[in-house]
Amino acid sequence: MKNIKVYFFAALILSAVACDDETTSSDVPAEMDKQFMLAAFDDGLFEVNAGQVASSKGTTSVITDFGGQLLDDHTVINQELMQLAKEVNLDLPTTLSNAKQQKLDTLSGLSGMAFDTTYIKMMVSTHEGSINLYEIQATTGRNVTLKTFASDNLTKLRAHLETAKSMKDSIQ
Repeated sequence: MKNIKVYFFAALILSAVACDDETTSSDVPAEMDKQFMLAAFDDGLFEVNAGQVASSKGTTSVITDFGGQLLDDHTVINQELMQLAKEVNLDLPTTLSNAKQQKLDTLSGLSGMAFDTTYIKMMVSTHEGSINLYEIQATTGRNVTLKTFASDNLTKLRAHLETAKSMKDSIQ
């Protein structure tokens, strides 16, 4: 009987240690959460850079103002995301992905009405993708704080999309 108690106690301690190992890894983001942070930050960084370009190259105050709004709003979103990434020890890149950099380079090379039209089309497509990304994170992400972040920012992203769509309709 004494041996059974010893084995039971040893099994209990080993299971507690195993559980403790799992909880210490909670600082490491789940792969889905990590991919969300990387993709969302890349989208946001693109919005900031494109907003800067639009603020200076837009042909109307509507375009320059919208670019400025996106610059401001996505700077705030990116700062929040950087803080969340820091909390889980994830380093976010400081430069755009190759695909986003190519889009920005294309945009920067345009002027006049071609710039305005391309900028608004990019803002529609980028925001549609961002909204999809944020909706998935808000409903299926593992990190509760990150899910809340995604959910909280959906309203702002949807407002940006609606503005961009109405601008696109008025340009064409």
